[in-house]
Amino acid sequence: MKTQYTLRLLALLLSLCATAAWADGTLTHLSGAVSVQKADGKTLAGTVGAVVNVGDTVITGALGYVRMEMTDGGEIVLRPDSQLKVEKYQFAKEKPADDNFVFSMLKGGLRTVTGLIGKRGNRDAYSAQTPTATIGIRGTQYDMRVCQANNCGSLADGTYLAVRFGAIQTSNAQGTLPVAAGQVAYVAAQRAPVMLPRDPGIGFTPPAVIPKLDEKKKVQAAAAAAPAPAPAPAQGAAQPAQPAQPDQSAQPAQPAQPDQSAQPAQPAQPAQPSESSQPAQPAQPSQSSPPASGPECSVQ
Repeated sequence: MKTQYTLRLLALLLSLCATAAWADGTLTHLSGAVSVQKADGKTLAGTVGAVVNVGDTVITGALGYVRMEMTDGGEIVLRPDSQLKVEKYQFAKEKPADDNFVFSMLKGGLRTVTGLIGKRGNRDAYSAQTPTATIGIRGTQYDMRVCQANNCGSLADGTYLAVRFGAIQTSNAQGTLPVAAGQVAYVAAQRAPVMLPRDPGIGFTPPAVIPKLDEKKKVQAAAAAAPAPAPAPAQGAAQPAQPAQPDQSAQPAQPAQPDQSAQPAQPAQPAQPSESSQPAQPAQPSQSSPPASGPECSVQ
């Protein structure tokens, strides 16, 4: 009994590992109603970490948004009421000549930045299909919107393409049109592609829970550009001798401070004359003893 349980658990783990190893794309962020219709017809609720493989269709509801990351580094964000089916996908780092990515935009719209497929090896390895056009992609970022049965308000039915960076090429049986960065193209059913004078409003703003395209790559690039930390010394390795540090406890001798309590001697003040010892005054003649007169003479 224990052996059977162990074997079943091992088989489940191997199945999970195989699924993860063969995943072509992974749902990384979502908001609102999102589901994945598998190639066998089963429909699974969309969850963070859910895998998407060839033959699967990613579906968003009326208020749903989802971000999907492909193994080649490409990123795709779907707007509400959208359906994207992965028709072909092959990517191996060591075999660029075998790269291949084809998807069908059945309805709705997306914003995408391409990965390595289409940038190496076969430059025509990446393409998208809509009911009215085929789009060849060679390393770019663009918005797409597919309108059918008047489901885009004032926008006429057909395929709209707005290139943000890089370039694409759109074509059908009626003609081919290259579209460069900053340009907007429109492809109606059974009509040659044409350039529009301005963007009619095919872009969209995902909620904050859906990160901007290429944000992860920018963070990774910033981390790669940061200087690497110094390697830690091996265990048991001799550490380089550190220069001797001066003894902080031994402070240099301070010069002796003069004794503040011993005031310098004040110079002696000259003695002041005593009030009782005034210099002798010359003797004044006595007023009661007039000076003696000469001999008195009588007048006869």
